[in-house]
Parts: sequence; C-alpha cells; structure tokens
Amino acid sequence: MGNSAALQWLESLQGSGIRPGLGRIRALLRSLGEPHRAYKSILVAGTNGKGSTSATLGSILNASAYRTGVYTSPHLVDLRERWMINGAPIDEELLEESIWTLQRAADHISITPTYFEALTVIAFIAFERAQCEVVVLEVGMGGRLDATNVVRPIAALIAPIGLDHTEFLGNTLRKIAAEKAGIIHRGATVLTSNSDPGVVAVLRRRAEKFGNPFHIVTGDEVGEIPLAGDFQRQNAALAARAAEELIPVLPRITAQSIERGVSTTQWRGRLERIDVAGKQVWVDGCHNAHAAVAIAPFVDTMLPGPRLLVFGIMSDKNVAAVTSTLFPLFHEVVTTEPFPPRSTNADVLAQLALGFDIPATAVRDPKEAVRRALQSRYRTVLVAGSLYLAGAAIEVLDAEREKKQR
Repeated sequence: MGNSAALQWLESLQGSGIRPGLGRIRALLRSLGEPHRAYKSILVAGTNGKGSTSATLGSILNASAYRTGVYTSPHLVDLRERWMINGAPIDEELLEESIWTLQRAADHISITPTYFEALTVIAFIAFERAQCEVVVLEVGMGGRLDATNVVRPIAALIAPIGLDHTEFLGNTLRKIAAEKAGIIHRGATVLTSNSDPGVVAVLRRRAEKFGNPFHIVTGDEVGEIPLAGDFQRQNAALAARAAEELIPVLPRITAQSIERGVSTTQWRGRLERIDVAGKQVWVDGCHNAHAAVAIAPFVDTMLPGPRLLVFGIMSDKNVAAVTSTLFPLFHEVVTTEPFPPRSTNADVLAQLALGFDIPATAVRDPKEAVRRALQSRYRTVLVAGSLYLAGAAIEVLDAEREKKQR
C-alpha cells in the first residue's frame, strides 16, 4: 500500500491513546449496518498466549474448510498481518477499501475512533466483505471494555492471565481476571488454560451467571506442535479443545482437521528459530514478566551456551522483573530501544545488566543491535523483550537469509 492516503488517515489516529469504552465503536458499527453480525465470532483474551491461541484456532478452522478471518495485534513486519483471511494477510485493495469505508462512517457521525478501535472496525468490515463464516478475534487489553467485545461470541477463550496493564485493569490477578471475564456472554462456550484458583473462580462465576459450559484445559491434550516451548502446548491445547467443543455449532470440524490445523500453525516471533550467519537465532516477543518466566526454562535448557541476548522493552512494563528473570541466563547483553519514546532507555538497561556482572552494550537502533549480534562471536542469540523488537529482528534476519540464498 506504500504511503496511501487511506493508510495516512489510519496512521493519523496513532496518537489517540487508550480510551476504554464501547460507545464510539458501537455508534460506528450501527452506521455501517452492523458488519460484525455477519459471521460467527470467537473471542480470545489473556495476558500472554492469546495470539498463539488465536492463530492455532484459525488454522484449525481453515483446515476444517471454513472461510476464516483472524484478527490479532500487533503486527511484526507488515500491517496486513493483523487481518488474516483463510491463512493469508488481507489483500491491499480490500484493506484500503475497508479503511475508506470506516473513514466515511466516522466523518458522517463525527466520531474519531482510537487507533485500535479503527483497526477493529476495519476487521469487521473486511471479514464481512470477504464473506468469512467464522472469525477469531484476539482481544486487545483486558476484555470488558475492549473494542472487540461488541460481538456476541460462540466461544470465549481465556489464555494465561498475569499482572500487566495494571493501571487500567487492576493490580491483582482477580481484578484482571474480572476484566477478562467481560468477554463471556450468554450462549458462549467458555474455556480457559488458567490454573490459579482465584482466577478460575472469577471466570467460572461469570460463566455460571449465564449458564454457559465452562472448561479448564491443560497442555496434555495435544500431541506434536510446531511452536517451541511448553507454554505453547498449553495454547495449542486451548485452541484444540475449543474446536472440539464447537463441533455441534461448526460441524465441519473433525478430529483430523483439529490435528492438521494444530500441526500447520504458523505464528512468527514466538520462540521462532532462524538459522543465519552460522548462528542459531531465536526471536520471542516476551514483553512482560509473565512471559519472561514462561520462556526462561526453555532458554535455560534448550539454547546452547554461551548465549547473547538482544533486549529492548517498553517503559510501562515491570522492567526489573523481566530483566532479573532473563539477564542471568546470558553471557552478554546488547540493549536497544524498539519503539522510542515508549521504550526503556538502552543505557539504563545496559546498567541493569552490569549490575548482574554481565557485559552489556547499548545500541539504540534495534536493527543495528540485531546486526551487531550477527557479527558477534556467539553462536546462540535470543532477541526478546518486545514484539516491536521481534518485528525488527525478523526483517533483518529474513533479509540476511534471502541474501545467502541468492
């Protein structure tokens, strides 16, 4: 799309910030003829793992011969990744058309949506125009007041919940769970992979209020999975069990299509291994303490030493908790700033590494930081701390791989 006028309008909403509430998006959807009612919807919430779960469930639905839309965020390299239709990014023409449709509606009723609200309405418009039968929507932040929560889902999935966005969602797991539980509506099959008793109690209470089926899923319910890390087994199991429970509503789903869908799931930047320049490079968008704790055992046991970490993180995260979990697993750290000015200062991060007696170098530009890692003596590299950093790394690593293949 380059720098089209449609894209410029969408990008102009970037500074709109977070404004919780469903009034604006409901008004926009009314003026558009309620496109989000044109297909069956599934909501996926959680602190971590909701993107992987959404991708896996979308893959299962594709394998079951349903015309499927999957809406996730953020994108890693190309904006079009946020709207997948039958396993492929939205085509440029449909995206541009959907943006213009939204802009006309916004102008007509004099409402300026937030950036995330705009992305969500674009999903609803595009999936209707693509004649999707089923749509999987990754919830943004929380659940109750998230822009995706205007649908009446056939299923509500809640991936693992941790302490994140506490300034908006509350400072305890129970309070955050109550916000996530807002995606549970009457008639939805409810599934969660959470095991914390307090969290489960909050979710169960909301499901029981509507008389909805409620299932707790463990990671033992799937065989081989293509994504690395034990926690990904849990996410795949959540998606697979949801598909199983939805067979009465979506009868084309079979045991075979579930297995095929799980085994062919692609989800970049989540413990993704890219072998390049004689190195084993792993990329993971672990962007909070909960995610860091989840990947640490994998790093410790599966990544051969000595290891180099390329690290950058947003300043609104629990930086101390993430760095104290990850830094001691590495012999050297390159710190960077994936999304200034919201990133934590690279020099500050380097000082934290030195506090663990780990040599550290600050390289502000994320792509340059990844290139520095490729030129280092280390044969094992992890790039982690932010999905923005994961996206920058994938661009560099893919280009490097293509160069070698020419």
